Amino acid sequence: MNTNPDEAKLALWLEDELHGDELKSFEQWVLTQPEHIAAREGIRHWKQMISTTLPESEEPPYPDFFNSRIIQAISQPVTAAPAMPAAKATPFWKSWLMPASAFAGMVLAFWVGTQTSQPEVRQTVSVPSKTEFQPIVYTPDGEVNAVWTSGADASVIVLEGVNPIPDATDFTETVYMDTDHEIDSTAGRDSLPH
Repeated sequence: MNTNPDEAKLALWLEDELHGDELKSFEQWVLTQPEHIAAREGIRHWKQMISTTLPESEEPPYPDFFNSRIIQAISQPVTAAPAMPAAKATPFWKSWLMPASAFAGMVLAFWVGTQTSQPEVRQTVSVPSKTEFQPIVYTPDGEVNAVWTSGADASVIVLEGVNPIPDATDFTETVYMDTDHEIDSTAGRDSLPH
């Protein structure tokens, strides 16, 4: 005859959830099992430690939002997903033939590439040591003529056929003038000039 109780009763006893006659009969058997008594005391100690550390219940942040999302999810009709076809087992010959043929194809392509390459032909072109050239300055207006001249350390482009700019023209709205010193993100305030 089997005198050992089932695992469900043992779990209920460990959690202090057996009551009445079941509890009395079970405790007679468990008196002969010191490892189960030690396990029950360990669980009781763990529960007591958890209850002092964590609050019994905690209100989630934004409960109205979560509750509305839950109600919305419950109210939506459940649609069955289309059944996926059963996966076919790959035959043994395909599992090794595909990688082997891919490897053979790569080797063949590499070999053909090495056989068809031609030696590099280098041609030298003689260029005069100092070639003078005059750049062509493009102007979008055909009536404007641009003449480019180069001096010591400057290049000048003279535009003929363009109306002169009046001296009273205010360029402050169209030109960038650095008035404030920008602070580099890596530099401190102490490194700014005063």
